[in-house]
Amino acid sequence: MGLKGLTVAVTGSRRASELAQLITNSGGVPYVAPTVGIEVQEDVDRQTEELVRRIVDGEFDYAIFMTGPGVYRLMSTAQQLGLEREVVDVLNRTSVVARSQKPQKVLEKSGVRVTMVPSDNTSEGIAAEMAKLDVSGKGIAVLWHGDSHPMLREVLERRGAKVFEAMAYTYSLDLEKRGADLLEAVGFKYIPPGEGKMLELINDLVRGMIHIITFTSPPSARNFFRFAEAHGRDIDLRRSLNEEVIVVAVGPPTRRSIEEDEVQVDVMPDVYKLGPMVKATVDYLAQDHSHPRKGALARIQPESVAGG
Repeated sequence: MGLKGLTVAVTGSRRASELAQLITNSGGVPYVAPTVGIEVQEDVDRQTEELVRRIVDGEFDYAIFMTGPGVYRLMSTAQQLGLEREVVDVLNRTSVVARSQKPQKVLEKSGVRVTMVPSDNTSEGIAAEMAKLDVSGKGIAVLWHGDSHPMLREVLERRGAKVFEAMAYTYSLDLEKRGADLLEAVGFKYIPPGEGKMLELINDLVRGMIHIITFTSPPSARNFFRFAEAHGRDIDLRRSLNEEVIVVAVGPPTRRSIEEDEVQVDVMPDVYKLGPMVKATVDYLAQDHSHPRKGALARIQPESVAGG
């Protein structure tokens, strides 16, 4: 029955409940311990305001939006400045790129037509699509989530584009009120992180009480490892993840963040979404693991691994 009887850690916050339900549907036992929150500070407010004004001034030929909450922040800021209608009108004369369906839906709800949604919903996927276009001398705005990826800017600038980047919010170990309100506004059923729960997660991983851990964003991994370092648990955690626990990443950027901390990723889906991630984990467990196995696999009953 897929994940029958296995304990699966969920480190994301925004869609923790959704992932937990997918794990339960596959027979697993979700262990929810978010490692990342978001906050909206004054410097981010200033960046968003500047982006609004530069859009209205017609500086951009392309506008790239990474997340639904980021779009909501932009439109809310434009409304506060009395410029919402102008922003929508200018964006509808601009080539608008949405990283995935979530920002696409928020943009369209705001009356903005989306020109492109890459099939690969990553910064690399956007860069690959933009590399097909003549962007020399073009102005390109990128509204990031809580983390930026320098690769995208570098690709665009090498092709002669003029790039302006802004952050919609920043990632943190807390989910302060403005961040919580932002997530709720775009329909995320978030679960806030907590230091006590994160310490408990590390202890349970080291004690062998968790079979699988999932990471659904680079910050969820980076925050976790930095938190472990700050509490002197990074060596024990790294050993546990490499030797005992099955490590799952939702996509390439998340995988890179995990591997930067010298932790091996065991599972990554071909389609970088929650459902395919759970399916890829089930498929991994069903494989022949007669080669030297991680402790987690060794502790799983053969009939469970086979899906019986």
